[in-house]
Amino acid sequence: MVDSRAKGARGEYLVRDMLREHTGHKFERVPASGALEYLKGDLYVPREANKYCIEVKNYAESPLTDRLFTQEKTNNLIRWWKKVVQQAQGGEQEPMLFFKYNRSKVFVVVDELPKHTKYIHVSWLGCYVMLAEDWLTQEEIHFIHETTITKK
Repeated sequence: MVDSRAKGARGEYLVRDMLREHTGHKFERVPASGALEYLKGDLYVPREANKYCIEVKNYAESPLTDRLFTQEKTNNLIRWWKKVVQQAQGGEQEPMLFFKYNRSKVFVVVDELPKHTKYIHVSWLGCYVMLAEDWLTQEEIHFIHETTITKK
């Protein structure tokens, strides 16, 4: 029997470590699994102005199937993306979804058109799906809002 909480945590640690390696930021898992009113998603950089609400999913099967066209209410990619979009809007952030399935690589879903990475565009959801490793190495992504400090 698979412990879904443990599987989810393994996925979060995998993506956390991938983000740390590629960005140099000290990503952490969100405390209380996103139950805090002011902090949603699964991963964030503590004490920073996080640009993205990052959700991570680790499931048995791929959500990238022809069911995207026919099962709007039950397809996981559609449900996950709509949820992270809603959470991101509530925190004035941009949505970002990482997912993997059994024995797969990690994928990322964003709403910003990639410039250098191969992607699948899901037009009716307004998102782009690609291999996370490729996206992290080929695109210039800023995970922290740049703040300017004016000195007097």
